[in-house]
Amino acid sequence: MEPPGVLRVKQAIDLCNTILDPIVLLVEGEVASFSINRGKFVFFDLKDEEEESRVGCFMMAHQLPFPLEDGMRVQVRARPGLYQKSGQFRLLVQTVEAKGEGSLKRAFELLKGKLELEGLFSPARKRALPRFPERVGIISSSGAAGFGDFMRIADGRLPGVQFILADVAVQGGDAEREITHAFTRLTTQTSVEVIVLIRGGGSIEDLHAFNSEIVARAIVASRVPVLVGVGHEKDVTIADYAADVRASTPSQAAQILLPTKEEVLADVYRLQQAGRVAVERQLVRERQAVSNRLQRMHDMMRYQLQVAQGKLESSLKHIEALSPQRVLERGYTLTRTADGAAASPSTAPGTTITTRFADGSLTSTIL
Repeated sequence: MEPPGVLRVKQAIDLCNTILDPIVLLVEGEVASFSINRGKFVFFDLKDEEEESRVGCFMMAHQLPFPLEDGMRVQVRARPGLYQKSGQFRLLVQTVEAKGEGSLKRAFELLKGKLELEGLFSPARKRALPRFPERVGIISSSGAAGFGDFMRIADGRLPGVQFILADVAVQGGDAEREITHAFTRLTTQTSVEVIVLIRGGGSIEDLHAFNSEIVARAIVASRVPVLVGVGHEKDVTIADYAADVRASTPSQAAQILLPTKEEVLADVYRLQQAGRVAVERQLVRERQAVSNRLQRMHDMMRYQLQVAQGKLESSLKHIEALSPQRVLERGYTLTRTADGAAASPSTAPGTTITTRFADGSLTSTIL
């Protein structure tokens, strides 16, 4: 190939980048010299453990699916290119995956610590599942054994439930994106009351999508509670920690979410019993309240009667004190004529009068 003539440095770099632009590489190596600049720009080297070769890598911090650190083995999908200012060769990273069990476990622990520190796993954030859901959203692969296990158990339990499946990849490069988009679709385009995220067991590499930050944040951001049933009993993923409720297997997820007919009948019986006890307690309280009111009325009437009786006795004493007999007892006399009129100095002579004393009377004639 003939050279295109004499180029300035910038032109040479631009030409090289144009030639390299269609190329996409998958490169695997060990992370070294990892750093984040201004919280946005990620720089690290990938080095070959058996050789001294290394290549610089660049990506944006929001593209990191999990925290990185030196010594972790990863595989990056990247475009090769030259940096404009220095002409240094580097890889412009599009995606990064941990490789090897040790690196995957370390990535898991780093991401778990980061999200835990943010409060995403706090029990205070967890929401309860609906007791009798009518519409259930499922995020899984329709061909996965875990989905089949879930539906087999679910079909024999609470009848009348509508299941809405978001059929996604649960493994591979597209799994994280499809799972997060499924959460968006189910929570914005349907009226599901709960979402179940399901996958059968597998290696730590197979469960990679369920150990990613974007899936964990999609679970936490869901407007409805999320039940996660991933793997076998021994498998615990980041998705499990982020979930409102965790099931150890897809089959247990169905058992947790949906009661059996017998359990429903038992709940109805318990509610009947509780209602009967509540009614009986209310009747006891009402009877006691009526009894208390009657007692207060009785006490009030007795008090009012005592007050009236006291007033009557006082009036009788007052009346008795004003009676003629009491006046006579104080030394006074009462003199009347034969026709009952009160005698006075003008009473005519010869009139017969009767003078009454407290202890007797005297009849006389006026001279």
